[in-house]
Amino acid sequence: MRFPWTLQRYILWEMAKVFLLTAVALTAVIGLGGGLLKMIKLGEMTPGQLFRLMALMLPVAAALTLPIAALFSAAATYGRLSADNEFVACRSSGINMHLLFLPTVVVSVFSAAVTFGFSNFLIPGMVKNLNEFIATDVGAMIQQRLNRPRGITLGGRFRIHADSSAIDSSTPDRVLLDRVAFVEVDDEEWVRFGTAREVRLGFDHYENRLRVSGTMLGLSYYDRSAARFADLEEQTIPPNELPTLVPQEIKFLNLPNLFQYWRHPSTWSEVQDELTRLRQAVSRRIVYDDLLQRWPRDGSLALGGSGAEYSLRSLEDPLRIPRDGGIELELPIIDENKRGRPRHITAERAVLEVLRGESVAEGGLQITAYGARIDADGAVIEKSKEVLGPIAIPAELANQLRQLTDQQLMLTSQASSPENAPLVERRNRVAEVRGEIVRRIVATISERFAFSTSVFVLVILGAVLGIIFRGAHVVTAFGISFLPSLLVIILIVMGKQMAHNAPTHLLGIMVMWSGIILVVGLDVWTLTRVLRR
Repeated sequence: MRFPWTLQRYILWEMAKVFLLTAVALTAVIGLGGGLLKMIKLGEMTPGQLFRLMALMLPVAAALTLPIAALFSAAATYGRLSADNEFVACRSSGINMHLLFLPTVVVSVFSAAVTFGFSNFLIPGMVKNLNEFIATDVGAMIQQRLNRPRGITLGGRFRIHADSSAIDSSTPDRVLLDRVAFVEVDDEEWVRFGTAREVRLGFDHYENRLRVSGTMLGLSYYDRSAARFADLEEQTIPPNELPTLVPQEIKFLNLPNLFQYWRHPSTWSEVQDELTRLRQAVSRRIVYDDLLQRWPRDGSLALGGSGAEYSLRSLEDPLRIPRDGGIELELPIIDENKRGRPRHITAERAVLEVLRGESVAEGGLQITAYGARIDADGAVIEKSKEVLGPIAIPAELANQLRQLTDQQLMLTSQASSPENAPLVERRNRVAEVRGEIVRRIVATISERFAFSTSVFVLVILGAVLGIIFRGAHVVTAFGISFLPSLLVIILIVMGKQMAHNAPTHLLGIMVMWSGIILVVGLDVWTLTRVLRR
């Protein structure tokens, strides 16, 4: 028997027509109808960005509609051929029925390959392009976000609201904010809040992400951890990731990046943020422990370096403020020599603390003296509060902090004691977030492979069911193609959610593939048993 090439081409042509028409219709409805725009923050887009976005929506919508179009075309085409008794004629002519499924295999392999490529490469590339829209007009985006009631959030750590903003004419990537109110948070807990005279923000690109850093000038704030008000002339805003048009999420990564973060989960931004918080907490603990260990009993502790030198004495032993809030001194005596101008300061009490910044090693120290009596140039001035600093951290201690590795951070925070409880909490948080990221990456990889594989087996099942139920009618063909795919998609989505949780991770992976295994069993059963009858 000769291979029925003519019949194969005819079936493939009929499937191709239905496939293309269905794909175009569904892509237009989903892409232009706004289905995919749900994931975009349109309120933060300019009209030009929206127009460019629409050009990228159609290929992304195609990634979602091609599997449905392939399944519908298989059910409709083979259903019509069955309703017209074409397969009865083929069987009477001695043609093997299984050979007639070659067009279905071709269309299903094509759809599965395109779906796999789109979900692993095209959609992540689209997200990258969308976020590049912001980089071209970052100043206007900042101004637009400042008009919102909540202001702008920088990396989840700083929340800023300003009365006015302006783009630096000399540097478009710099924005100046006037009369600023800010809140600094740590794990959703307000740490400090207050006002600033001016904020200068600058932007740069880091690993395809937009990062913002800057400086706050003329600060007046309330520190909740120390339960006191304070003033500061200048504070650095460390680099923070700026919320983008489409936020960076694991589901938007391409396949190579997924495997990269799977091997090195500590490089993911959320884990890096937790490691940064742990590093700052451990560094503060090391600095305070070192200062207390070196604190003289009868002499004075010398701090600072070129340009500013300080000598500290205390009539009472220094005390640690709980949860690394600093070192408290009772009845301190402070000698300051700043740029050749000496001052002698006595106070009721003083707090020696690490300045907040990108790193403890670079941030330095600060002394806040309460009930201060300042003797300078023969004149005595009394102040309720005097802020001294910044004071450089001793060079050998700063080098020790810079050389701390992530492994050392995790080991340093292992000791279990009431004093070490904050470090243990942060170390456990790092481990928790890292484990969650690994589970989400594995679940995402499994989801993409499962969804692409399901396209292949579902299209074949749709063709077989179309023959059995003679699904020439559009409603019948739609029902045949919809019900099996709905079952598989529900199991994949449910399994992915289960795989995100540690207790049900492996069970979730099994659930994701259970629907595909079920469809494969139906394919084999219908092709070998039912179709013969």
